[in-house]
Amino acid sequence: MAIPIIPVEAEDRHVELLVTLADGIIHETTPDVIRASLPSSVSDAKIKEYIATYSRPSNIPKFFEIAKRSINTNTIDATQQFILLATVLDSRILAPVLTNSLTLIRDMTLEQRGALLASWRDSPIAQKRRLFRVFYSLTIATFIKLASDLHNEFTDYPKYEPKDKLYESHVVDTFKYPMLEKPSIEGFELHIPDIDVIIIGSGSGAGVVAQTLCEEGFKSLILEKGKYYSNDELNFSDLEGYENLFQNGGIMATKNQQAFILAGSTFGGGSTVNWSACLRTPFKVRKEWYDDYGLEWAATDSYDKCQDYVWNKMGANHKDIDHAISNRTIIEGSEKLGYAGRPIEQNIGNHEGHNCGFCHTGCKFGVKQGSVNCWFKESANTGSKFMDQVRVLQIIHVGGKAVGVLCEDTTTGVKFKITGPKKFVVSGGSLNTPVILKQSGFKNKHIGRNLKLHPVSGLVGDFGKDVKTNSFAHPIMTSVCTEVDDIDGKAHGAKIETLLNTPFIQSVFTRWESSDQVRQELLNYNHRIILLLITRDKSSGTISYDPRRPEAIEVDYEVNKFDRDALHKSFLIGSDLLYIEGAKEIIMPQAWIPRFKSVKPKHERAITDKEYVEWRKAVEKIPFDYYGVPYGSAHQMSSCRISGKGPSNGALDLKGRLYECKNVYVADASVMPTASGANPMITTMTMSRYIALGIAKDLKPQAKL
Repeated sequence: MAIPIIPVEAEDRHVELLVTLADGIIHETTPDVIRASLPSSVSDAKIKEYIATYSRPSNIPKFFEIAKRSINTNTIDATQQFILLATVLDSRILAPVLTNSLTLIRDMTLEQRGALLASWRDSPIAQKRRLFRVFYSLTIATFIKLASDLHNEFTDYPKYEPKDKLYESHVVDTFKYPMLEKPSIEGFELHIPDIDVIIIGSGSGAGVVAQTLCEEGFKSLILEKGKYYSNDELNFSDLEGYENLFQNGGIMATKNQQAFILAGSTFGGGSTVNWSACLRTPFKVRKEWYDDYGLEWAATDSYDKCQDYVWNKMGANHKDIDHAISNRTIIEGSEKLGYAGRPIEQNIGNHEGHNCGFCHTGCKFGVKQGSVNCWFKESANTGSKFMDQVRVLQIIHVGGKAVGVLCEDTTTGVKFKITGPKKFVVSGGSLNTPVILKQSGFKNKHIGRNLKLHPVSGLVGDFGKDVKTNSFAHPIMTSVCTEVDDIDGKAHGAKIETLLNTPFIQSVFTRWESSDQVRQELLNYNHRIILLLITRDKSSGTISYDPRRPEAIEVDYEVNKFDRDALHKSFLIGSDLLYIEGAKEIIMPQAWIPRFKSVKPKHERAITDKEYVEWRKAVEKIPFDYYGVPYGSAHQMSSCRISGKGPSNGALDLKGRLYECKNVYVADASVMPTASGANPMITTMTMSRYIALGIAKDLKPQAKL
């Protein structure tokens, strides 16, 4: 009997099954359910309109479109796994193995679909819990990004940044980068001998390299596969922002579907979409790099000078910060409880604060000091060039020396070569850099290995209807609690910071019990905050790609027990902070961790209160599950690590050069030997500064004896 061939792209019938299940997660409701989450001033007519126009995923045409695109832009293996799953679930013979029912999903009532999803969520079988996590996360995140205007009105969410300037005297920077025209002839060779260095990528590492080289009199060509948006174009909704500025439209997950991944993919890379937080590389991490990987300069003042240079260039400081309630919860709660908590410096130059809760979709005010608003400007004014929407397919190298790059125009598909520069710097980020190097034929075993993700989860605090958090009107991440960030004496543990609190992100960390319950909780958005639980991982993974669909990256990574336990410890500390600061409800997304509710006034609370102590002891015994908790990552590191102990221990030498090719360097977060243990922007820039100084030195004529 012939084995059927699984298609490489999902068809409408496969996606329709996903949408049918999605309707079981959230669907039509009653006015009474909606009314319970709204002020009494909202009219019955508006509630009826809301119910009629924002009912279920299958009634939102763009939901189907986004779901299909996310499935078919994944790796082919992942797409085929989905097709196989959809085929099984639509088979009267095979489906009962997963559904325990003779009724096909497409024939089930909404209540039956909800019961099926609940059985997967609570199943002792990990793969069924995985099914729930996949279907729920994709459904709820897409549904909320497609929220109706009435939903946004009911939650007080403005959808777009409403301000035109940050403060009275603020003038938005109108500088625009000129982009080189790309060749339109297939196979054309663009020879540019007046450019010294090609930089592949435009994120945090690329910006520092370009700036450092221009200070030394050298010109760069920066190639970016994403699109360039000037400051006055950066005014996106979450739906538009993630589609335009993030890899794969912001819909990426690990191979096992355990963790979702956010990675910038636009001009400026992660520095365009990050949350402005500046944290220096922890001492113990630098010592580990020195001791275990021979990174001698990590333990010297050379590193300090590079780090200070970066810090001062961006004007990192925490003056004039208007902390959101989430950040005040960490700072003031830590002070009350004697925990290690403090404000976080912001990369905002000399500006008077940064009240921009939309900065994850780019800083329309030009204040955030990323590559676009800080690092590329001087190089642009001294002869460096820029080209966006161009994907580097290969570095062309002969006899251990790079001579050019093979590129593809992402808008036309035209392939062309660029030759002439003397040095090549790969700054594509920890997901893309290994792929470029592998596609170029480099063989070092550490390329694409040792991946670190700083796995995160989120803890929700509901402060009740009398409190409007208005997170979008404040800076995103301005505080940190480090009480349990070193539980093994080697800087492994978890910090408590604040999570970007948009309806989209909050939805992913909203636990699901029923359609009515989750809709009410989505409507409670503006009464809630999310604390970010973020660990320096002992887990590690790999990056690879499918030659049949090379733009789709496979992230093979598992959040191990140590890291899950570290996150659990930070959950307990985060709960302490929420309780002492007056949260009326503490909610962990894992369905079998009980909620904590209290009406006791904030000023009467103590961490020794009987009801809180009893709840804390109970949840301390419930570990974080493999799939029960939503995990994520916005930090990818170490997938092309530096080592001073030779190619058996790393992909790059101490100068950041490939061991296999002496004029190819890497300068991004992938060079870190291990996870930075702090938001990696400063560490990435520091290491890129050191590497760039070495490149500049190598480019200068050497005196002959």
